[in-house]
Amino acid sequence: MQLFNATPIKAKRSSDILNTHPCFSKEAHHKFGRIHLPVAPACNIQCKYCIRQYDCANESRPGITSRVMTPHEAMERVRAVVDRKEYISVIGIAGPGEPLANDATFETLHAIHREFPELILCVSTNGLYLPERL
Repeated sequence: MQLFNATPIKAKRSSDILNTHPCFSKEAHHKFGRIHLPVAPACNIQCKYCIRQYDCANESRPGITSRVMTPHEAMERVRAVVDRKEYISVIGIAGPGEPLANDATFETLHAIHREFPELILCVSTNGLYLPERL
């Protein structure tokens, strides 16, 4: 499965994304919300230093989770956050494995884009699958 289909979607300008993405703008960090969805358990490189088997109460790194969500559970979570009127501008997938090694990543991103096209979709990747998956 590919991340984007051949028909171009209405693209947001890069400057708009950079100004509203909490990871790229100091102002946006306190103004716009983000949520990370743990839908990607598989990884393609198995780094020795990467221990993502568990989390703790004080853990806040993206990709650390107690359990992996299904794409359906991820959509329910996004709907719940949007319904509560929390100002979320970015939906991120950062693991707990490599997002591009998991079809669930693409299923989740497509579903979110269909229902919430105004949200910025963000993927944290090691980049090894970029030529194949984009």
